[in-house]
Amino acid sequence: MDWEPNERDAWVEDAQRWISRINGVLQSKIDLDENGDVTGVHVVAGMHREPRHIVRDVESLLKARLDLEVYYKKIGVVQVLDNGAASTQSDAPDESSPTALPGLETAPPPSVETIEADPLRDDERVPASPAVTPAPRDDAQPAVLLTEEIPPRLVCNGVGTMASNESVRAEVLLQAGEVEARGTCEGPNAHASDLTLVARAALQAISELLEEPVLLHLNEVRQEQAGGRSLILVAVDLVEGRHTETLFGTCAAEHNRQQAVVYSVLDALNRRLRMYALKTAPRRTLEATG
Repeated sequence: MDWEPNERDAWVEDAQRWISRINGVLQSKIDLDENGDVTGVHVVAGMHREPRHIVRDVESLLKARLDLEVYYKKIGVVQVLDNGAASTQSDAPDESSPTALPGLETAPPPSVETIEADPLRDDERVPASPAVTPAPRDDAQPAVLLTEEIPPRLVCNGVGTMASNESVRAEVLLQAGEVEARGTCEGPNAHASDLTLVARAALQAISELLEEPVLLHLNEVRQEQAGGRSLILVAVDLVEGRHTETLFGTCAAEHNRQQAVVYSVLDALNRRLRMYALKTAPRRTLEATG
C-alpha cells in the first residue's frame, strides 16, 4: 500500500529534511497516529555527538520551525559507524524501492562485519547456498550501536536554615556521582519564607552541578493538604532561549518540610535534567616518588 501524504501530514516531509540537516544526523523519520499526532521521531546519527544533544536539537527545531511540542522521550536516536555512504544521499527517494517513503532520505545501510564461527569438521560441514552468501567487500566497516550510560541522579546530602530576627539563611547540599555542590539563599524572616529560600538554594546547587548553564527559576512553592496529608508543591521554570517549560514536583511533608522542599525540587527536575551533562570529578593522578 502506497503512502500518500495529505494536507494534514504535508509538514512531515519538510520536518524530516530539516532534522536530517542537524549536525551528526544521517537519516530521520517521523511517525504519526491516525489523528496526525506525533507518536515517534526516529533518528539515525553518527558517533561524534552525544545522543542527548541531538535529541535537544530535534526538539528545539520542531518547536522553532513548526511550533510543535514533542516530548523528548518520543525522540529516539541510534548511533552507527558512518562509512561515508550517507554523504551520497539523494534528496529524492527511490520510488522503485518498496520501502521508500516521501520525505525519508534513503542511503545504503552501514556495513556490518561478519564474524565466522569455529570451522566444522569436514563431515559436519553444510554447504552454503550461493543465493544467501553475501559478496565480500573490501571496504566493509562494522556498524556500531552505542548505549549511553545513565547519568547519576541528584541526591540531597543536607539542608538547613539559620534564622535571626530580620533574616533567614537557607543552605542545601546536593551530590551527583562524586561531585557535591552547595547552594545558599538569604531573605527576610517572613511567614513561610523558609520554603522559598530552601527551594532557591536547591536550584542554585543544581545549577552548580550542571556542565552547561541552564536557567532555572522558582515559579512557586507552597504547602497544601491532600488526602489527609501535608504536601509540598513546587513549580520550576526551565528556560531555554525563548522557550520556557514549567515542571512540577511534590513530596510529603510529614517529617521535615524543608527537606521535603528539596525533594520536591528534585522530583520536578531529575528526569528532565538527564538531557544535560553533569560535572564529573577530576581524575586523580599519582605523583612519582623518588
